Amino acid sequence: LYKSCRHSCKVCFILGYIQTASGAFQIVGAPLFGYIVQRSGIRFGLQLCYISTVLSAILLLLADDVTTLVLSRIPCVLMQSAQAHQALISLQTSPGQERTIAFGRLGLIFGFSFVLTPLLSMVAVSIASEQGPILLSSVLSLLPLLVLKLGVEQTSYESDASSNPAVTPLPENNGSDLYSVVRVLRRPGVLNVMFKKYAAHLPHILIVAVLQLHIVEQFQSTQQTGQLIQMIMGLCMMLSSGFGVMWLRKLFNEQALLFLGLLSFSVTYALFMVLYRLWVVFIILPFLAIGMSLVDTASDSLLTSLVSENEQGLILGVVASVFSLVRTLAPTISGYIIEKHGFSTLAIIGFMSTACGHAVMFLLPINENLLTKPKSE
Repeated sequence: LYKSCRHSCKVCFILGYIQTASGAFQIVGAPLFGYIVQRSGIRFGLQLCYISTVLSAILLLLADDVTTLVLSRIPCVLMQSAQAHQALISLQTSPGQERTIAFGRLGLIFGFSFVLTPLLSMVAVSIASEQGPILLSSVLSLLPLLVLKLGVEQTSYESDASSNPAVTPLPENNGSDLYSVVRVLRRPGVLNVMFKKYAAHLPHILIVAVLQLHIVEQFQSTQQTGQLIQMIMGLCMMLSSGFGVMWLRKLFNEQALLFLGLLSFSVTYALFMVLYRLWVVFIILPFLAIGMSLVDTASDSLLTSLVSENEQGLILGVVASVFSLVRTLAPTISGYIIEKHGFSTLAIIGFMSTACGHAVMFLLPINENLLTKPKSE
């Protein structure tokens, strides 16, 4: 891309265009993927996810102009890795402590990838130049297919969902994906949990969209500084998801974990308000990691407990779709806010939004009876 464009501003414009296209495909794909899982099973959905990842890497490797770069983003429609694995964990665990701890372990792997990815990319570039990371990605994307084939047993709910009494049959008038989304959102407690999750998380996406640019402009940081921040964030995610969530879940239930996560986000946004020195970023990262781990793990565990078993993939898809939409619009929205009102305004928005989440926690707590109901309801 840099070779084909003479001006850096044109490169930035094209990169923004490609990122927008990727976000649009993710928005469309998240509920679609959930619907596919609901209809055809999680194993089929995982296979589509892995194959799409391999296809995207191959197309990106072959891309030589802007058009082919955009075409390489089309498989993003079904590249819903986090959603797919959360759905698989939901089917294999019971609501409550077991599922929350399992989600925490998934977060541990996510944090580990933050640390490992920059290291692997640097090694791949040193061996095979610019195309090294793409080649490595293509090869590594094949490994999950082997793990799925050899390490994940074919279960009864995959082979014959109709014979499993725990799975709720779909209504006969369910003729569209939109109907399924509306139905799952009307489940008691679902919108309540989603509001709390979004209240804490969405402002964070707005900040992250411009944080790197803000750090470069404000503190004249280098690429090495950005990589260091990413690696420290990964370490914090590993510790908070792999150990913090599991330890705290033994002491508190999911609603208490969600409250603690919102509290950690409040501290994070308060620190972002006073981001006048680069070292403040390294104080923010642990609180941000704890907030993300607790809010994501607890809310996803609650959401999958509030819906029937065959709707778990769909509700996770709806959640992912909203996040994809915000990530797509975040650079434009955040850039406008920074230009007009300054970076600290984003932090103030996050603090106020999280305060709304706290208010809902106290005023509209989730009925515990909804979390202990049988899956077939």
